[in-house]
Amino acid sequence: MEEVQNEFSLVGIKDKAASETIVKPTLSTWQSVWHRLRKNKLAVVSLFFLIFVVLYALISTPLVSQNSANQFNTNSSKYKNLPPKSGLPIPGWDGKIKQPGSSESTDVYDQNGVDKNYILGTDNLGRSVAKRVTVGLRISLFVAIAATAIDLLIGVSYGLFSGWMGGWIDTIMQRIIEVISAIPNLVVVTLLAMLFGSSIWSIILAIALTNWTGMARQVRNLTLTYKERDFVLAAKTLGESGPKIATKHLVPNMSGTIIVQIMMTVPAAIMFEAVLSAINLGVKAPTASLGTLITDGQNMLQYYPYQILIPSLVLIFVSLAFILLGDGLRDAFDPKMADE
Repeated sequence: MEEVQNEFSLVGIKDKAASETIVKPTLSTWQSVWHRLRKNKLAVVSLFFLIFVVLYALISTPLVSQNSANQFNTNSSKYKNLPPKSGLPIPGWDGKIKQPGSSESTDVYDQNGVDKNYILGTDNLGRSVAKRVTVGLRISLFVAIAATAIDLLIGVSYGLFSGWMGGWIDTIMQRIIEVISAIPNLVVVTLLAMLFGSSIWSIILAIALTNWTGMARQVRNLTLTYKERDFVLAAKTLGESGPKIATKHLVPNMSGTIIVQIMMTVPAAIMFEAVLSAINLGVKAPTASLGTLITDGQNMLQYYPYQILIPSLVLIFVSLAFILLGDGLRDAFDPKMADE
């Protein structure tokens, strides 16, 4: 029996102090969010893609102006409808295309005597598609981010005040939201276009006037929940004012939901601007936006499909990146997703 017992050894924690040691490092809220977010590969790729897109839009501002994107030579047709050419023998990107009435692909650059490569080709007026897509991306992002910032300011303030006051004030404010939500966005855009004309600022104002209701409802629901929590009651007991409690305690606790809502609002605003420009209620020609570029490329779809495919792909990728990042942030801010 003694020989059998000697074959076994004690395993596990032998020191009492070691059992009280914290194995996992202590993480702040934002560190915990990043720790969970980076496990979502699509969200991380979308994050870096959007950072690249925003930096590209900012850096290209002094390099590619609106005027340079609109310039074209009316005395020469050799620059019109040139296909994309990268200088490399890549199919579809080598300057060759089937022209109307031809059954074989020809090098349009050599045929027209063009010694300059247009990496994304040119449109029917000889303007560089790369420059126009760059300017269009910049305008679409500006419209979406500016409208979302206004939505954030109005929606968060309205929702905080409605949820904090409660009672009949909250009831009246929610009925106002229901009335605004019942008005079609297209009606608001049309009225603003008639009053101020079709411009970037009228689109921003139209989006801001109609899209803040979703943010206000989210913030109001969270305010109704948080204002009964112990930390808010403790702040009231200490004599803190309502605005201070809202900015110091309520907004930080609902920041995750607000960020996720922003990530969903931006792509919706980008798509809305593109649709408005496509139906001639948004940015007017020759100003380039993704919507106007898609509209201009519709007439050339049969013979020059790249003119509509390139801005459409840019619009799809940017919108999809915001949506994927929003989904990743929603999971990252969810405490239930924390590691056990």
